Amino acid sequence: MIFHFVNGQEFHSKFNLSNNHLWRGMEVTSGLVYTGHLQLEGENFYGGFWVGGNTSGSYKEFDHYIGYKTKNDRIKIELWDIYNFSPDATYNNKEYFNYSAATTGRFWDFRTYYTISEKFPLQVSWNFVMFGRDRNIENSGNKYSYFTSLEYPLIRKDDLEVRGRVGYADAINSYNEKANFFSSNNGINEVSLIISKKYAIGNFTIPLGFWAMWNPVDNKAYIQLSLQLFSF
Repeated sequence: MIFHFVNGQEFHSKFNLSNNHLWRGMEVTSGLVYTGHLQLEGENFYGGFWVGGNTSGSYKEFDHYIGYKTKNDRIKIELWDIYNFSPDATYNNKEYFNYSAATTGRFWDFRTYYTISEKFPLQVSWNFVMFGRDRNIENSGNKYSYFTSLEYPLIRKDDLEVRGRVGYADAINSYNEKANFFSSNNGINEVSLIISKKYAIGNFTIPLGFWAMWNPVDNKAYIQLSLQLFSF
């Protein structure tokens, strides 16, 4: 179900439960995690809010974003204002409206996506942290860490989809430091296999997800199980 407005805009929302929150080679948090978003979408432009948290209260996040897309979503460009205010954060997490580069607890994430074609739906993505808490050790400048990835749908059959993704992380300004925002060193920090399957229970359709993610740079691996409670 999609809500339509008189000017042609649409209103979308999703709410998910999972055993952790994975992002660009990292496990942001674990436990019983809930995530959801509200999005207002026009023909080309869209924007909305994204929230995340866990039932223990150790993870709390509130983001807002704007985006532009072309026909059939072949090109998408987004700017996310991300604020993780988890209680045990090691950065400033108590000043929501602090936009000073050296002291802010938020960061701006610039995202681009390009799908080659419908016949060859390889998605190329390049993203970088353009502002905020991606700083060098001396806190004298931003690193501008970036994450680029290739993602391809390996299987699309009825209600089953299997996707593969490979991601690489580095920083434009390394300041002779090994670590970037996403990993302890530059290199391939994500190799993912993402499976989604829709199950019909009576009049309801329940999407389930399985995500296996490896981080070769940091020598780590994660498994995510997810359930989409609703979407419109």
